[in-house]
Amino acid sequence: MAEQESKAKEKGGGKTKLIIIILVAVIVLMAGGGAAAFFLMKPKAAPTAAELAAQAAAEKAKNMRFISMEPFVTNLQSTDGNVHYLQVKIDLKTYDPSVEGKVKLMTPELRNNILRILSAQSTDKIETVEGRDRLRQDILDSVNKVLEGAPAVAAAEGGHGGGGDAAHASSGHDGAPIEGVYFTAFVVQ
Repeated sequence: MAEQESKAKEKGGGKTKLIIIILVAVIVLMAGGGAAAFFLMKPKAAPTAAELAAQAAAEKAKNMRFISMEPFVTNLQSTDGNVHYLQVKIDLKTYDPSVEGKVKLMTPELRNNILRILSAQSTDKIETVEGRDRLRQDILDSVNKVLEGAPAVAAAEGGHGGGGDAAHASSGHDGAPIEGVYFTAFVVQ
């Protein structure tokens, strides 16, 4: 009978060990799940100002487009007695898809204003980089003034690529319809 009791104790002891192992495994799994839940459910830190600015810049860049205008040809004011002509190709940079429709709608007024600005130039004024930068800024201001007063137009499909290595004049105020004027050709004769 002593043998049967020792075998029964061995069987009972094996069951106890198995229960302890199962309990330890369940506790370890619960602790792991709790730790995972703690780290996964932890609130994310608010984005920094730099991260927000980078996101805004990336979103803005997605909407960037260039609007090519037909070439401008005009005579220049002459200081040397000779007749001089200016031929300019202009691309306008915008981040607002609706601006392209406004430019198409207002093209006659835009071209008139740009031609008036160009024809008021003299060869000595536009020979320098500073003179061309002032000219670009004058055109940018004039174009934005016209477009800011233009009626709303549905966004046009697609945009024009362009730009090349032309110089850029940026506006001094955010939210302007046109943010840059690029001279993609500039010939004085």
